[in-house]
Amino acid sequence: MQRVFNKLIVFTVVLVMILMSPFLLQSRQNEVLNSMGDYAEQCFYSHGEFQDYTDFAIYACSSAELSGHPIFSPVSEMNMETIASFIDNFEEWVSVIGNNDPADELAVNYSFERSIIDCSDYYYIYENKDYPKFGCYDVWFFDSQTNLLYYFHSNI
Repeated sequence: MQRVFNKLIVFTVVLVMILMSPFLLQSRQNEVLNSMGDYAEQCFYSHGEFQDYTDFAIYACSSAELSGHPIFSPVSEMNMETIASFIDNFEEWVSVIGNNDPADELAVNYSFERSIIDCSDYYYIYENKDYPKFGCYDVWFFDSQTNLLYYFHSNI
């Protein structure tokens, strides 16, 4: 009887963790967005369901001062390769999604130009250490010339 009870507890804990994971992601998104202040417009595209999903968003920020920001770091020559590696991985998934379903909203609407990345911009990368490299991450990139905040999320 005790074994059955222990298995039931473990099952319940795992189920709660699985069900809570989208809310934890939402909380992290809200933390980043709230730290930016107001944004005038948002475009958000998603692919997948529940646990395996990929998101891309663009937020037009009214104004943002990220110098000394507690979450964002300035882009430097040294971290451009790291940023590019996450975007490479993300774009590979967008390509796979588009090949499987050319009408998918994420594949159709994905638009990011790497040429905008320079050392006057800011970024934040969250990588879930419970998953292997590129298993679950968020990349936030702020282009200071256009005041656009880009969000890349993959959990595949």
